[in-house]
Parts: sequence; C-alpha cells; structure tokens
Amino acid sequence: MDDRLLLSLVSWPDPDPHKTSLSSLIPRIQSERGPFKNVTEDSLNEEIAAAEKLSDQDATHDDDQVPVLAATTDDQPNPRETLALKKQELIKLIEHAQFDAMSALDFVSLLLSGVRPAHAETSMTRHLKENVGSGTLGSDSIRKKDSTEAEKADSETISKGWRSESLVQSASSLLSAASRLAQESERERMYWEDVLDVKKDGWAICRVPREPQSLGVRFGFSEAGAEEKYRGLGVLRKGTDGAITMQDLGHGNLNRSSVRVQVSRKGQVTGASKPFADDTLASGITSMIQNSRNYAYEHELFLEIAREARTLANLGFRNVDEAVTFELGADSAVIIDMTSNADISALETTCDEDNELAQGLSTALHLLLSHAHRQNLKRRRLPPPLLTQRPTPNPPLYLLRPIVSHLRHQSNTNEFKSSASSLISYAKSAGLNASLTLEKCHNCLSRDIRDVDAAVDSLLGLLESKATVRFPGSWKATVLVQTLLAPSIFGTRFVVHTAHDGSCATLMGTNSFSSQAEVQRYLQWCLERSVINYISSRITTWEQIAMSNEMTQVGEQSQYKRLRVEVENEHLAVRWTVGGGEDENHRWTGEEGALSLEALIRSI
Repeated sequence: MDDRLLLSLVSWPDPDPHKTSLSSLIPRIQSERGPFKNVTEDSLNEEIAAAEKLSDQDATHDDDQVPVLAATTDDQPNPRETLALKKQELIKLIEHAQFDAMSALDFVSLLLSGVRPAHAETSMTRHLKENVGSGTLGSDSIRKKDSTEAEKADSETISKGWRSESLVQSASSLLSAASRLAQESERERMYWEDVLDVKKDGWAICRVPREPQSLGVRFGFSEAGAEEKYRGLGVLRKGTDGAITMQDLGHGNLNRSSVRVQVSRKGQVTGASKPFADDTLASGITSMIQNSRNYAYEHELFLEIAREARTLANLGFRNVDEAVTFELGADSAVIIDMTSNADISALETTCDEDNELAQGLSTALHLLLSHAHRQNLKRRRLPPPLLTQRPTPNPPLYLLRPIVSHLRHQSNTNEFKSSASSLISYAKSAGLNASLTLEKCHNCLSRDIRDVDAAVDSLLGLLESKATVRFPGSWKATVLVQTLLAPSIFGTRFVVHTAHDGSCATLMGTNSFSSQAEVQRYLQWCLERSVINYISSRITTWEQIAMSNEMTQVGEQSQYKRLRVEVENEHLAVRWTVGGGEDENHRWTGEEGALSLEALIRSI
C-alpha cells in the first residue's frame, strides 16, 4: 500500500451570477410563493420560526442516534474510511483557503486599480472585471480613536440620517422619473397625433433615407426634374413641447427665395410681380409643408427658366448675374430672377400697367410649369418607347417661348395695326372709302375651353391674328399675322391674301413677308393701285400706264396731262403735270376737311 497522500487541489467555484441576479430570483420567487402581494412579514417570520424548530428537532434526533450507532460499531474504526474522511475535510479546507486568498487578491487588486490600473487589472479575476469597474474602491489612512458611548450614539444617529437622506433621494428620483415619463408620454401623444393629421391631409409619410429612425414627408412634385425630386423631402422632428416640426432637407428653413418678374424701361424698373403669400409665421405643420412645397416649386421654376434661356440665346435671351433677361421692345426689357419675399415686397414701382404685365408674366410661368408636370405624368402613363443605343433626349420645358411668342405677337400686331390705320386715315382724308378690321389671336380665343389643359394648349401653338384691310376701288387685303418661336417660322411672318375686281390680277394672290417694313410697303403698293383703280372707274378719261401707279389723259398736245399716285409712311400724295410744265402735288396726312381726291382730279 502506498503511504503517500494524494490531494486534488480544485479552486473554489465562482458563484453563478445568473442564479443570484435579480432577473432570475424574481421568477423563482413567484413560481415558489406566487405573487408578492401574498408574502407578508408575519408569514415570513412564521416560516423562519418553523424552520428553526425543525432544525432543533433534527439535532436532538441526531444526538439520540449517535450512541446507538457508536454501540453498534466496532471498537476499532476502519483506517480507510477514516483516511477518506480526513482527505475530504482537508480538500474543503484547502478550497476555502484558496477562495479566501483569491478574494483577498481581488480586494487588493481593486484597491490598487485606483492608483495603477494597468498593473492591478492583470491580477483580477474575470468575474470581478465583468461586474465591478476599475478604480471604484478607494482607501485612506485614519487614526483609530477610543469611541465613547456618546460617539457611538452620534455615529448611529449619523448613519440613520445618511440612510434617511438616501431614501429621500431615492424617492425624489422615482418621482422625477415618473414625472419625466408622463411628460415624454404626452410629447409622444402630441407627436403621433400631428403625424396622423399630416397623413389625413393627404401628404405622403415615408422613411428618411439616411435616418431610418425618423419619419419624413414628401411634399415635392413627382413629375419634377431629376435634380429636384430629392429636394421635396422633409424630416418630421419632435419639438421640446411635443409639437411636430419639419426640417426641409432640400432648401432649409431660411434664405428662401421666390421667382420675381420685373419690367424695365430706359434702365429703370417700372413694374414688378408680387410673391405668393408666405405663411411661415402661421402655426401648424400643414402650413410648414405647404410653404416648403411652394419654395421647392419656385426653385424648380427658375432652374427650368434658366435652362431654357441658354438654348434661346440666338433670340436675345441672356443669363447675366443670376438673372434671365430678354428684350420687350425698344428701351424695354423683362428681367426674371430669384429673391426673398421681403425684397419683393419692399420694391417700389412707378407704373401700374407694368405691374400688371409683370404679375401676368409670373402667373403664366407658374401655370406653364404645372402644365408641363401634367404632360410628364401623361407621358409616363403611356407605353415606354423602344430601347435604343442612343440616349433619350431631355429637351428643356417650354416656359419662356409661349410667353415671348405672345409678347412679340402682340407687339407686331399693334405695330401692324398702327401702320395700317395710318394708311386708312390717309385714304379717308382724301374722301375715299377704306376700313380696317382686326381679330387678335382668333385661332386661340375662338376655341372652346373645357379645362385648364385645353386653355394652356391653345396658347402653346401657333398664334395668329387676322386683319382685313379694305381699300378704295373694291380692293381687299387679308393679312394673317403668325408668330411661332419654333420651326419653321422662329419669329413672326405676315401672310397677305389680296383680291380686287380691276387690273393687275397677275400680281395678286398670296404673299408672305417676314418683317413689318415689307408688309407695310406692300400695303402702300396696294393703296396706290387701288387709288389708280378708283380714278379709272370714276373718271373714264384717265387711263393707267401699263401696270404702274401713273395715269395719263390724252388730248391736245398743249393739254397733255400726267399724274402719279404715291403713298409713303407719312402721307398719300398725287403729283401731276399739264402740258409738260412743272410738277404739282397735293398730300393727305389724315387731317379732316381736306380736299377730296375726286375733286382734285377733276380740277386738273
């Protein structure tokens, strides 16, 4: 038999933190004893007393059994059994000693962690590192004094006071936590009520791409350009009082601008458009969203205007100093830029007519952009085109072209009316029958307008005004003033249909002119020939020389007569000569009471 003593030194097991944690103790207590409301102090005391009584009875029973066992056993104990019992006792003592040593080492390591944490953490156990932070235990040297009864009483009083103060602080912390919880609950209620209101108003609620924990609202236009789609997104934030606020990700909540249209004459601004009503100061999330939507619309409108203006540089459009400028007429221009609503309101103008013109242009630009959005939506509903290797063109929107077409068409029509009216006045002052009838934009205004799209469509195509000019001698000229800033006109043209019952029929028919000077000279020619036709029909002794504007009356050589009809921008004139003498002339400038043409011809 080997007399060596073999010991198994096993470290003292660490207690399981899960079994001693509060989250595991509470379910175990509830499973063993039921709800906590059934556990009282009296019942616990009764259980403790019953357990102590039961342990006393077990101890008395063991004492009574010991002599019997001793009597039944042999006088000499078995050495193997004795050695096994001693071995177990020794192992328990060693384990207790090791546990105490590890606890002392952890205590010293934790105490030193406040001074030298790097060295102290190397000797800590894993359980201590996970449950207790480094440097949480401190020490200080004190001088032990002999405490008296009064000092002990003071110490107890102080400890009770500290304990009472700690309980009061705990109670106040719980009350403040309950108050904060109630406030947070109220804020959450207000926030979600406002979110539901936004949803009920028809706005689209979505997730913010870079903030998954936040809710957003889409207020932009789905048919806007690719550069503008991301701008119509706002984040719904919760304010300090629980009311919902919105953060505009595209333009921000400050420095917002609107499109402004100005009319300039001789270098001075004489008219300007007014901005839309800004409800920034109004309360409510709906007004915030609507204002952000309006500013996003204004920003997209100006970008599309600038983009289209770059393609119309050959028609006089200029992008200078972040503004789009084009000529309206002689010494007059239209300026389109972006500025804040305060600057627009503070601008002082001098002409109410130009203010109305600027406001009309601004309204037309906004309507055309909305019409372009609707057209984009209709195109998206159609089947897509065939796939090709060429990229799909993305032309600019037609915003400036329809407006400039109307302005130029109106200007050219008024200029034509003025020149034609002058010719009519010359003929009337000479006692001749002449008239002018003008139908402006007859192809647009005569169309039945069923809805907004039909009204806007009628303004986007060819603009045509019809003028009927009746000259003496049954002459009639129908002039169509057509304007289109697109192929194949790129401007204004004048299509003239002339008819009469006299000579020169081979020169009549349909003629097209591209300038005011050309059509004006043609009408002057028509007036000259109509006067010649009038004279030949009223006085048969006069005959037209070939197809010119001259006439002759053949008689005696001394009485040879010749006259010439001339029409200029300022007058209608008749020049004549008798028998080869000096020329004489008479002019009609539109004044009333002048000598009639027939009387003049008969007096020659």
